[in-house]
Amino acid sequence: MVDTVKVPASLFSLLLLLLSGVSSYTEFEITVPSAGQVGVYGRAVVLSCSFPVGGSWDEGSTVITWQRNLEVVHSFYHSRDQLDRQSSHYADRTSLYHEEMSKGNASLRLERVTLKDEGVYTCSVSTQIGSQKKSFRLKVAAFFPEPHLHISLLHNGQVDLLLTSQGGYPSPSLQWLIGNTEDVTEVTQTQLEQDENTKLYSVNSKLNLTRGTNSSITFILKNEDLGQEIRRNIDLFSGEPQNPRL
Repeated sequence: MVDTVKVPASLFSLLLLLLSGVSSYTEFEITVPSAGQVGVYGRAVVLSCSFPVGGSWDEGSTVITWQRNLEVVHSFYHSRDQLDRQSSHYADRTSLYHEEMSKGNASLRLERVTLKDEGVYTCSVSTQIGSQKKSFRLKVAAFFPEPHLHISLLHNGQVDLLLTSQGGYPSPSLQWLIGNTEDVTEVTQTQLEQDENTKLYSVNSKLNLTRGTNSSITFILKNEDLGQEIRRNIDLFSGEPQNPRL
């Protein structure tokens, strides 16, 4: 015989209420980039965050807060932006997509991104049906501009090829090839300098060659964070560079 345990009606109602609360909480799941985001230096970046709206959405009961560590980046409640406690670092640079909040859009637009904006950002959302916060990392990168080529013909029969590019981030990877196959990167002289204020990098890379043979040189610069690759060919003829192609 199996004993039957009677649960008081009041306790049964409480259990149903608790289970209902757990179910509601698990259904409220905000979404942020799992792999983080990359912003481009000097441009705007949209920090992505979305939330479920359920059957109905009430603007007055919605609270959206963005933070970087302990800094308040942007706040929204009582149906409007609340910027009294916003960090001065973000003043006049942030905005939400108010017309899309009813669709669950809590994304933040950040203007004029600099390297000082890098860090871990937290999106917090609270509505009638639940609340949650999630964090992700923002990295900032800058495209390297087109490189400049400087050619020096030395009296000892040598040729110096100097390629320079200024204003990129983070530090790039460089490669020099002869004939598209022979890697001569290890014998080049490369200097990286970082600006004290902007923290952007300038790169100077020099390859020394002996004149007297025709050569096809390939220079490759990569910025992995932005998927940028600059590949330039330099043709040397009859011991002297003529019409180098970059």
